[in-house]
Amino acid sequence: MEEKKTKRKVALGLLIVVVLVGIGALKVGSFLPTIGALDTPANSNISDYYINHAYEDTHAHNIVTAVLADYRGFDTLFETCVLLLSGIAVLTILSSKEKIAQKSDKEMIEYYRHSTFGSALMDGAFRIVVPVILIYGIYVLFHGEISLGGGFQAGALLACAYLLNRIIPKFDLRKQKAREELGIITAAAGAFFYVITGVLPMIFGGNFLAFGKLPFAASTIAELHADGILMIEIGVTICVAGVIITILEVVLERTNFDD
Repeated sequence: MEEKKTKRKVALGLLIVVVLVGIGALKVGSFLPTIGALDTPANSNISDYYINHAYEDTHAHNIVTAVLADYRGFDTLFETCVLLLSGIAVLTILSSKEKIAQKSDKEMIEYYRHSTFGSALMDGAFRIVVPVILIYGIYVLFHGEISLGGGFQAGALLACAYLLNRIIPKFDLRKQKAREELGIITAAAGAFFYVITGVLPMIFGGNFLAFGKLPFAASTIAELHADGILMIEIGVTICVAGVIITILEVVLERTNFDD
């Protein structure tokens, strides 16, 4: 009887919270600009300025990259930090779970041989695909400001290359995986590199992320902005790859693939 009363109280509390949050969201939404309306600031003054001045200000051929890595550099920094925190959260939560007992190298090789990934075709294909993905990931990183791509996409590609390399059968299987903590440390190093990119202009008399004050040799301020964008993209790439690899390792260490 008491258990039923407790469940009813919990359900009633959740219902009240949902109703209050819904009312608050509707109230706040009534003050916000209409999505897609042509008279909103984003669709009038701001968009026109980005379109007309992006290359002149940032020397980036891709307007999207100019917006994300220059005009809205703070937003991208916060997004990178949120990604890093999500990786830390996953590592913290799953680290308390018991690891699955690892097989010996001989048992793992035998297991791979009888699995889909252990076939000669898949094994050979992965060994060809991994270098291609690595090269393409680096290409996406360095061409993000010119064409489609950037740090988030490059980081995901590098992590995918690691994933494929991780599941390729090898004679010494324990040496092919990274420690869980190493992945999150790498991700933190990427976020730190992003912050350093923003701090450097402050040392030389500018504001945070004011790329025009970077201490590099360049003929124009726009070229300095391009250098700053590339540095940001590198930091984001390292952070994204580190977080994905961390989550991958944490899950693999606690999954029984025999089930």
